[in-house]
Amino acid sequence: MAGYVMNMNILVSNINRRGQKDLSFEVRHKAYARPLATILKKNTCRINKPMIRKITETELPPILYKYRDWTNKFHRRLISKQEIYFAKPSEFNDPFDGNIPIRWDLMTYEECVDKNLELINAVHKDKDQRQVREHARKITKEKTLWHPDRLEKERPEQLAKWNSIIGLFSLSSIPDNILMWSHYSLNHSGFAVGFDTKSLASDYDFEYIEPINYQTSYPIISGLDDGTTQFHKKFFHKSNLWSYEKEWRISVNHIKKRIIKLKTETIRQIIIGCCADAKRISEITTLSRKKLGTDIEIFKASKSENKFGLEIEKII
Repeated sequence: MAGYVMNMNILVSNINRRGQKDLSFEVRHKAYARPLATILKKNTCRINKPMIRKITETELPPILYKYRDWTNKFHRRLISKQEIYFAKPSEFNDPFDGNIPIRWDLMTYEECVDKNLELINAVHKDKDQRQVREHARKITKEKTLWHPDRLEKERPEQLAKWNSIIGLFSLSSIPDNILMWSHYSLNHSGFAVGFDTKSLASDYDFEYIEPINYQTSYPIISGLDDGTTQFHKKFFHKSNLWSYEKEWRISVNHIKKRIIKLKTETIRQIIIGCCADAKRISEITTLSRKKLGTDIEIFKASKSENKFGLEIEKII
């Protein structure tokens, strides 16, 4: 629903920008301002509902993993302070993350008629539908509200607005990926943390938890898509070149604090990389048991002897 709130504001912005000689949307079309405001208020209220939601029916794995670098003091705080960081899309290593624009400009004339009809019906609920449709065609022809000539795809400043209000926490469904250990855990010398997904889904005010949809084609985010679909395509779709990560994401919309403190019971496992030396193994183990309790499960990764792979064995 956050997507709907943001995108309706973008739509109004684009309409006004393309029709600069017109009065503002809110002033010139007072009759439509109230139902639109009601819709936005309704969806905004739903944003803060304290229960994580799913868009797809993909089953949530019992454990999701975060690969970390032990030499990074902020990464160590995941164990010492049980803190996680919800990043801006611009902070990710994929330049396409959160930068897929909504293509309002691809809407046809008839689709704009339907959108105007929807808005008019919100105002004139009991009017004759034939008259309502005639009025919808009239205001479309006059380019009063929705019209192809007045719509364009999201501009860079609008994409930047998304970047400022969305927080994303990336996880993986697999703990033994060689590339992930190399890229995110300082060449297998770091650690990985296993999170209890039941706790993540029920103990915090997060918005969505979803797997990334990997695809070869570039996503088209239509202005006709509902807000949830637009949000999903923008922040949960990536090139299939990243598919080895088996990524899941948790989102927080209209984020205020990017650092979230977790309950200790949310952290179930610590896995130490195969290239960690004895000193580092001792440091990770000692800190984990001190801060997370003696019940924390600690594992050690090692190179497989007969294949390109990792073996993970419990050591505590």
